[in-house]
Parts: sequence; structure tokens; C-alpha cells
Amino acid sequence: MSDTTQKSDSSFVADSLAIGMAVMLAMTIVQRGLGFLRGIWFCRLLDDAVVGQWSMAYDFITMITPVMLLGIPGTLPRYVEHYRVRGHLTPLVRRILWVTVSLGAAFFVGIMVFPDFFGWLVFLEPQSMSLVYSVGAGVVAIVVFNFVYQMVSALRQVRVASMMQFVQSVAFTVLGIVWLTAGGGLTGLVYAFIAATVISTLPGLNSLYRGWAGLPISEEPFDPASMWRRLMPYAAALWAMNLLSNVFALSDRYMILHMLPGGEMSTQAAVGQYHSGRIIPVLLTSLATMVSGVLMPYLTADWEAGRKEQVRENLRRILFAASAFFTAGSAAALVMSPWFFEVVLENRYAAGLQLMPMTFVFCIWVSLATIGQDYLWVSEKGKWVAVAIGIALVVNVLLNYWLLPIWGLEGAVIATLVANGVMLLALWLAMAKFGFRLDLTLLILSVLPATLLAGPWIGLACVVIACVGSVEVRGWCDEGVAYLTLRLRPQSQPTS
Repeated sequence: MSDTTQKSDSSFVADSLAIGMAVMLAMTIVQRGLGFLRGIWFCRLLDDAVVGQWSMAYDFITMITPVMLLGIPGTLPRYVEHYRVRGHLTPLVRRILWVTVSLGAAFFVGIMVFPDFFGWLVFLEPQSMSLVYSVGAGVVAIVVFNFVYQMVSALRQVRVASMMQFVQSVAFTVLGIVWLTAGGGLTGLVYAFIAATVISTLPGLNSLYRGWAGLPISEEPFDPASMWRRLMPYAAALWAMNLLSNVFALSDRYMILHMLPGGEMSTQAAVGQYHSGRIIPVLLTSLATMVSGVLMPYLTADWEAGRKEQVRENLRRILFAASAFFTAGSAAALVMSPWFFEVVLENRYAAGLQLMPMTFVFCIWVSLATIGQDYLWVSEKGKWVAVAIGIALVVNVLLNYWLLPIWGLEGAVIATLVANGVMLLALWLAMAKFGFRLDLTLLILSVLPATLLAGPWIGLACVVIACVGSVEVRGWCDEGVAYLTLRLRPQSQPTS
């Protein structure tokens, strides 16, 4: 390791994993609650065709960013700690920032120059060119937000990262609902999202500004060529994964939009129905994404320190907890969903209600894959994540092509369900190839979400049986109780 000197006495103090997870979960509950409220109001204030257009605009803005940046900023969570302890973080970040700005600016110019093409790509038939331009501005805002968020997360400033997500959710909820209530349209809603995103970067920028002066600085010269040789294979795998996963996530809706029989308004309305059936389930994937982002720097630190078996064991426990918690929560949501769709959504989204059990199952599978893939990224085997998603994408497109003309919207959801099951299986096999143990616990946590297809009460009963019937899980629970008892026990005062 290179010799380093400390520039000042202050730098970034990493949050512990326990504190980070607790803060993240607390913030996420509030944040996703606001997001849920926001989604309800959007569905109430907009007709289903406009809801479908908003869904496509939002997904394009958030999903195209990592693809068009070639996965390069995504290397930060894996390599920030590696270069920080060696005193080379500043030159690393400077080079990644330059590439990010260049690619982001080029993509924005492309949207401004070719609005007709991007309008067709995102909306099929956009309301106006101003809507397409707003999407371009939204991409720029997300590029800035994601870069700052990746930096503070990689430095294990979990409270700051959670605050950024929280501020974005609150600001967009307020601005979006006020705008639509006042009679505003879809273009203004996109700009409300942009404003909220820009505001939410401020806590992260403030944290980076205050802590940067205390970073260690190496006395040895920085080798850019060596940096790029190490980063680019990882970035290439991450880019392929982002491209394939985003195409996979959007493929069913794009095929509904372009292949479902009926006119433009009919297909957009079908996307809106599908969106309504995903309002609650996608909360799980959002939570899993945040868990994965929080875990990555901690798993990286353990891996770099040689504690590889600890990485595997911790990840196995978190995967089981996520499967059990998400399945139980989904069962409760399915019990309440008829009332929710009838009263809150004014009985306007019957197709969305019918699809919810399947959307819950595949959203939980996506959540497990999102958390589990951290193992392959930490071990620098990320290309296998792209392979797993690529296989699932092929399955999804073929099944949609076959089932959409036969069963319509339901056929698209069945195709997505099967494809996500294939993706999860392929991911487990890839992880096993590099040392992650395939065992009964992994099988149980994978099958558990599918029990929701038999009904919410059966799914809930299976969660209880899985937790009580597994010796390994009972051991984890005993360890957790012992840990909490130790932490909550009053400390004895020293005798004088």
C-alpha cells in the first residue's frame, strides 16, 4: 500500500452497518409511504393513458442514465474505499466526474437535436416536443443526483444518502400534487420531478464539501492507466447489466405499447393499468435497491480485508430476512388491495388489481436478485449478472411475443413472472460458481414469494412455517435476540 499523509484532522467517518441499515429503513418507510401517497394521487388526478405516459417518462429518465454513462460512475461504490485508503481518491473521482459530465452533455444534446426519435421511443406519440425536452432535462438532473448519491454511499455516509432520497421524495410529492391539483399537465410534472431532484442533491454536496479536506493523500504518483485497466472491465460488466436490466424492466411495457391490439389510447391505457398493479409491489424493489446500495460498501470493506466467508454469511441472512419480510408484507397488502382499488383508486383499475399477486411475486424475486448480485460485484465477477439478466430478457421477449396476442395484458405479466424466475435461478447458479453455497435456505427463500399465488393467507402461513421450521433460521433469531438483550441491558456502574 502506498504511503499516505493526512491532509487534516477531519474526514468522512463511516456509519456502522447497523446504524446505516436502521437509518435507511426508517427513512425508507417514510419515503416510500410518501411515494405511495404520491402514486395514489397521480392515479386519481390523471386518466389512465396519462398515467401510462408518466410511467414511461419516469422509467426512461431513471433507467437510461446508467446505460448512457457506460457504467463508469457505478464503479464508485466498489472502488472508492480501495483508492481512499491508498490516498488516491481525488484523482480517481476527478477523472470519473469528467467522463460523466462529457457523456451526460452528449446525451442531452442528442435529445435536443433528435426530439422526434426520442418522442417516439419513449411515448410512441408524445403530447408535444416540450414534453420530450423536459425528459432531456430530467436525465441531466438524475445524472447529477446519482453521482453525488453514489459518492456519499461509497463513503458509507448512509445518513446523508438516506436524507437525499427522503428530500427528493418529499419535495416531489409536494410539488407534484400541488401542480396537478392546480390543473397542471404532464410536462410540468416532469419539471416538478427535476426541481425535487436538484434540491435533494444539496445535503450530499454539503457533506462532500465538508469532508473532502480530510482525505488521506498519497506521496506516490497516481497511475491513471492502472486505474482504467482495473475499472473498465467492472464498468463494462456494469454497463451491460444496466442495459440488459433496463431493457428487461421496460420490455413488457414497450411490447404492450407497440404490440397489443388496439389504438394508441388503448395501449397507453393498458400500460396505465399495469402501472396501477405495480404501485405497491415496486415499493419492495425500491427498498431492495436501497438495501443493496447500503450493503455494497460494507461488503467491499470486508472483502478487501479478507473476510470473504463473513460476506457470504451476512448476505445469506439478509436474503432470507428480505424474502420473509417482503412475502409477509405482500400478503398483508393483498388482503387490503380490494378495498384500496375500490375506494382509493375509485374502481378505475380493475385489471391492475387482478394482476397484483403476480406482480408481487416477480417484484420480490427482482428484490432478492438486486441484493444477491452484490456478491458477484464485490468479487469482481459482475459479468455473470449481465449473463443472468440477458437470459431472462430473451425469455421475456419470446414469451411476450407469444402470449400478448393470446391473453393480452395478463399474458405480458405471466411472461415477466416466468422470466424473472429464470433470472433468479441463473443468478444463484452464477453465485455458486464463485463460492456462494446453494442450500435448503436459499431454496426456501426463493420459493417463498411464489406461495402468494395460492392466496395471501397461504403465503403468510408459509412464512411462519419457514421461519419456525428451519434450524438455521432459528439460530439466527437466537443470535439476534441475544445481541439485542446485550445492547439493551443496563450497564452496571463501576464501584468506587
